[in-house]
Formats: sequence, structure tokens, C-alpha cells
Amino acid sequence: MHSGNICIGGFMCSGKTSVGRELSRRLGWEFLDTDTVIEQRAGMPVPRIFAELGEPVFRRFEFEVVSEAVGGSNRVVSLGGGALVNTELRNRVLANACLVILDVRAETVLCRAERQKGARPLLDSGTVHSLMAKRTSAYAACHLRVATDEFPVNAVADRILANIPLTGTLTGTDTIRAAAETLCVPA
Repeated sequence: MHSGNICIGGFMCSGKTSVGRELSRRLGWEFLDTDTVIEQRAGMPVPRIFAELGEPVFRRFEFEVVSEAVGGSNRVVSLGGGALVNTELRNRVLANACLVILDVRAETVLCRAERQKGARPLLDSGTVHSLMAKRTSAYAACHLRVATDEFPVNAVADRILANIPLTGTLTGTDTIRAAAETLCVPA
């Protein structure tokens, strides 16, 4: 992978932050949650950015933060759920990191989101399926996919570390092919 970065992408509530923190801890690498960095720069939480400044302003912050994050090395970066919709940004991530997509079912998203009321500005039960469908193509290009629905953070992190090279180079077109079901079989 380029520069020794790992980016964790996927839909809201797929476990990006939790898995990213665990990978960072195990590798001894810096961890960056792009939504947290955006909140710090904007001086307000993500839902307020969406409500007061609008999604286009949030996406500009996101582009800047993600671009800076993948410009470093030895970082685990948790991306916002919509970051990869921007083709230019997705290409930067693929060129400068190993992109791991965490797959999650809509039912799991709704269950996990219920515990975080108000924290997900684009999410309600009526929009989950349509938003997931819109983002399918954005999540298609990656180096590794791992299902997270029924697996603890440690198991997901184990599977990621077992299936990505920590040295060498991945190009944007290299993909580690394995069915998501085989990546997270409980031990």
C-alpha cells in the first residue's frame, strides 16, 4: 500500500471508527477520524454543520481533511460514510492508502443508529435503503471488503490485518478478492 496508510470506508454505523481505532492501536499508527477533525475545524458537530452550513460546505471540509490525511504515512483513517461518493477524493484514497470497505446490512445500520439518536444527519429509517443504494458504486472500488454485521471489532480487525499487505504497494486497481462471508467467520 502507498505510504503505509489504511483508510476505512463504508456506510454509516458499519464500525469504521471502532475498527479504525483498533487497527491503529495494534499497528502503533496514528488514528484520524475525519468527521472529528472536521468538527474541530468547523467548531461544531457534524449535524450542526449540515443544518446550519449545509452539506456542500461539509463536503468541502471533508475533501480537504481526507486529502491531508492520506498525504501522510502510517495512518489509519476513518472516512465519513459519504466521502467516497466524490470520485476525485475516492481516487486519491485508492492511490495513497489501502482502502478497506466495511459492509453492513440496512437492518444493522438501523439497530446501531438507534443507539446514537441525532448523531447521523442523513439517516432515518426511510432513507437507509435508498442512501445505501446510491452509495453502492462509491464503495465498489476497494482493496478489501469485510462484513461487520455480526462480528465484534476485534474479529473484524483480525481479518483486515490477515488480508492486507503492510509492506509493498497496492495500486488503485489491485483488489484482495474474498467473499465477505469468508473474512469474518467466527473463530
